[in-house]
Amino acid sequence: MIRNVFVLALVVFAGFFAGLYLAYHTMEPCRALAVEQARRSVMPTAVAHLWTRAEAGRSDRLGCTRRLIGSWQDRLSS
Repeated sequence: MIRNVFVLALVVFAGFFAGLYLAYHTMEPCRALAVEQARRSVMPTAVAHLWTRAEAGRSDRLGCTRRLIGSWQDRLSS
């Protein structure tokens, strides 16, 4: 039973990071957040990517992960 829960958690984490890599070509949540924000920005993507990357670089990984998941939730709800 415990082994099954551990394997399930491992599969979920592996799926999360595989999805990050496939969608954003990076495994780092802050860089993925910068790409996500640049894609959703009204500015041109290249300009917005530089701005959001500098902004996300000052955040910790957990904060970036939370903001990235929040962005995904906003995208799914709209």
